[in-house]
Amino acid sequence: MKPVWKNILAGLLYAVLTVAAGAYFWFARGLRESGRKDEIVRSVKVTLLDSSLNKFVTKQEIVDIINRFNGNVIGRRIDSIRLGQIEELLNHRSVVKETEAFVTRDGVMSIEIRQRKPVIRIQTEEGGFYMDETAFVFPLIENYSSYVPVVTGKVPLDVLMDEHPQSKDTTSWLGKILNLGNYLEKHPFWNAQIEEIFFNDEGDVELIARAGNHKIIFGDLDNISEKFDKLHSFYSYIIPKAGWDKYSCVNLKYRGQIVCTRKK
Repeated sequence: MKPVWKNILAGLLYAVLTVAAGAYFWFARGLRESGRKDEIVRSVKVTLLDSSLNKFVTKQEIVDIINRFNGNVIGRRIDSIRLGQIEELLNHRSVVKETEAFVTRDGVMSIEIRQRKPVIRIQTEEGGFYMDETAFVFPLIENYSSYVPVVTGKVPLDVLMDEHPQSKDTTSWLGKILNLGNYLEKHPFWNAQIEEIFFNDEGDVELIARAGNHKIIFGDLDNISEKFDKLHSFYSYIIPKAGWDKYSCVNLKYRGQIVCTRKK
């Protein structure tokens, strides 16, 4: 047989095999989808991926939200469930950051929830809210409080719920307070030590520490790392020599120096 005929026959054989393989997979997929039309949801499994960090929602709350939207999903055909709509519905809950919904072959509807992680809590005269690491603000939850530093005093903004702020001044202030919250989050020692961030009548930030009776004047929200370095020096070199009761105030607001006030 001449080489040209060999090439032609090989090409024909390859084409036939390709068509046969495609037909097989199309037929198998058709059978699988046809079989799934009669499959039903047998149970719902909710997984809170970060439940050890936050408890803003419960598994039962998630199930209740789904059932209110879609009716009781257990016993319904799998192909009648709109998983994308369920994900969108749950993501509209302000404390939910991300949702993934899918149904396994054994009829289990699995809902995986990732909650928002607050880095700071802001309390004003009108109310309070949390802010996560993306500057998203969301309301406090009645049955659960996250263990994060609290901002109090003359907070220079109005409460804005479930949205990113539009005011330029508000956005700038929130950006700075977020930088402080993120700094504390990344430094476990300071995050545990700083209990409250207070804005006094002069507009200065005061830090309320868990240890010691002295007041910490932080000043504005600039040069955060430098000011904490100075506070670290105060704890490392001054407190061991002078003790906790010698000073009533440590002022960090001035560049390159620490100003300590003796108790009267």
